[in-house]
Amino acid sequence: MYFTRLFFKELQGAPFRVGPHHSVIAKTLDRVIEGEIDRLIINVPPGYTKTEEAVIAFIARGIAKNPRARFIHASFSGELVNENSVRIKDVMSSEPYRDMWGVTFKDDQDAKGLWRTSAGGGLLAKPAGGPITGFRAGLMEDGFTGALVIDDPLKPDDAFSEKKRNNINQRWHSTFKSRLAHEGVPVIVIMQRLHVDDFSGYLLKGGAGCKWHHLMLPMRIDNSQPYPSEFTHGIPIEHGLPDGPLWEAKHNAEQIKVLEFDAYTFASQAQQVPTILGGNLFKDEWLIECDPSEVPSLRFRSIYADTAQKVGAKNDYTVMAEWGLGVDGRAYYLDKVRGKFEAPELLATAAAFWGKARTRPTNIFGVLRSFNVEDKVSGTGLIQHLARLAIPVQPIPRGPEKDKYTRALDAVPSFAAGLVRIVDTLPGLGEFRREMLAFDGTEGNTDDEVDTTVDAVVEMLGGGIPMAAWV
Repeated sequence: MYFTRLFFKELQGAPFRVGPHHSVIAKTLDRVIEGEIDRLIINVPPGYTKTEEAVIAFIARGIAKNPRARFIHASFSGELVNENSVRIKDVMSSEPYRDMWGVTFKDDQDAKGLWRTSAGGGLLAKPAGGPITGFRAGLMEDGFTGALVIDDPLKPDDAFSEKKRNNINQRWHSTFKSRLAHEGVPVIVIMQRLHVDDFSGYLLKGGAGCKWHHLMLPMRIDNSQPYPSEFTHGIPIEHGLPDGPLWEAKHNAEQIKVLEFDAYTFASQAQQVPTILGGNLFKDEWLIECDPSEVPSLRFRSIYADTAQKVGAKNDYTVMAEWGLGVDGRAYYLDKVRGKFEAPELLATAAAFWGKARTRPTNIFGVLRSFNVEDKVSGTGLIQHLARLAIPVQPIPRGPEKDKYTRALDAVPSFAAGLVRIVDTLPGLGEFRREMLAFDGTEGNTDDEVDTTVDAVVEMLGGGIPMAAWV
């Protein structure tokens, strides 16, 4: 901690503002240098100066301890790792550092991405998703000889791409592990949580096959919360901090409350637990039921359909859901049909469901505006059939830029704000609740109910802004 404060002030011209979490992180990093920990994960909210402490100061101090120490530093951004590399060299080039340790660089080491000390130590800085060759972290010697330091390997915008998550996760086996001089060379992963299956989640659930010391620092500490049982390969580090804001100078209790509105981002990036209690993405208390008599006059209604490609036992269900937008600005789930239908039965069921919805009096339930169908395989045929019956059908396109999980996130603010109601007479209400609470976007999840629900809520409420305010 003293090293971090000293050289931050030396280079930035201002004191390093120490929060309680900084001291905990510093003590944990000291244990790495002393050889007590060789696999470490630190999860901490963004903006809490983790890079300053666990990358800049840690690597510079490691070379002060052993000028032959070799480090590899990886992050999602090549620009970021190069900037960190320059800042580490700035620390080592400062007058106090040179006076105390006298570490010098090789004359030809001006590159940002790779430099070496005169004693043979050095740093390779590379993007986490790129090749890492020609250099290894650590040495085949006893004592502290360097480390692999991975800081935010996945950028937030890529967190909901299964392909990009898997690419980073698999790099543990394909790249990272092979870049260690030997198995005892420490590896530090420091990051904000972004997804249940991000790099931290992958490692803590056994993806690397080894145990990891785990320092989890949520923005709001609640010591009554148990360590997540799914982290079978995590060794929790007790932080010893009291309940309340982790760093009140950064976020006080009132400011934290405001951040809670975006429930998923708060649970993951702030609290370091992407799996929200009471549901993976959708929380139990958000699925608010109401008696049909409590449904107000509706501005309009629409039907949303997610059709299955096949009817086998292992295939998805087809769901057709009737939703309405109330004059109170809330979306109401009124009725549905769910089943596995062969093509002729699918067409007949859709026409019958539309006919049933049309029997509702428009002076109370509003006009039945459209039949919205996901434009894929069987859905494409249904769209054509409904159009021939003069039913106002709207195709729902599915672009490659958003997967199911990312689309579902668009509906979270509306649920969190209490703008969604489900009538308690809805057919299969129990299965609807189970599916919504179990949804985490992974393959194998049943998500037919989720798809239609998200389509309806996002269209009617605009991702949290009631349509009543802008139609």
